[in-house]
Amino acid sequence: MRTIGLINWKGGVGKTSTALNTACLFANSGLKILVVDADKQGNISTWFGADPSGLTLADILLDGTDASEVIQHTRYENIDIIPSDASLIQANYEVLKDKSKAQHDILKRSLESVKGNYHICIIDNPPDSNIPVLNCLLVMDDIIAVTLPNRFSLAGIHQLQMELNNYNQALHLSLKVRGVVINQYTTECTDIFNEIASKYKIFPTIRGGRNTQKWLDRVINNQKSIFEVCPNSGYARDIKRFGNKLAEVIEADATGQEVLW
Repeated sequence: MRTIGLINWKGGVGKTSTALNTACLFANSGLKILVVDADKQGNISTWFGADPSGLTLADILLDGTDASEVIQHTRYENIDIIPSDASLIQANYEVLKDKSKAQHDILKRSLESVKGNYHICIIDNPPDSNIPVLNCLLVMDDIIAVTLPNRFSLAGIHQLQMELNNYNQALHLSLKVRGVVINQYTTECTDIFNEIASKYKIFPTIRGGRNTQKWLDRVINNQKSIFEVCPNSGYARDIKRFGNKLAEVIEADATGQEVLW
């Protein structure tokens, strides 16, 4: 199971919409996908129709519940989800207080029993630094920063990298941002693009435009992926380009080849 995390310390940059549409893209190709909702707002859990009375990521972190007991099926045949809700707030505090066990690898141990059931795991992360996020970072094969083409969002990536450096030093890890996907990109943002490209590898951009927000609103409000709402839209084409590059990265890693960016 290849685990991909979409993250930025800045909120509102399009992490959730990118995560859910990418999950649907891969699922449409026949891959089995596990989505992990690491955000206390639970937006991607709601979008996928998770049962609010079921177990959540908080149960994994608090009680070490095996992932197989928490995973829910979604309306999509090839997509399952580990949901979250506001209970994640309390879980963070309770795990922090418990000094009797390791706090950073609870999710990793929980996922061991289901790793063979999925091709790809996609984690939707909050703009936070906490125990749930740390647990998610430790299972990510690819940490991908999602950003808007502005300096506030860019600052969120820099803050994320500093936090990764802190974790690396404290826990003897080697976490790093694998690449950046720029959301709502326009040609007016060339300077920001060049600045990001000077520091990070750039995945295919997701362009903005007058129709992009309209399609995204329909995706969220109708609980249908962009490939159901408007498969020929520019946004759908850009998500495909992003997904194709992800697939290329995964294949290159598996074969020891170099990825051309």
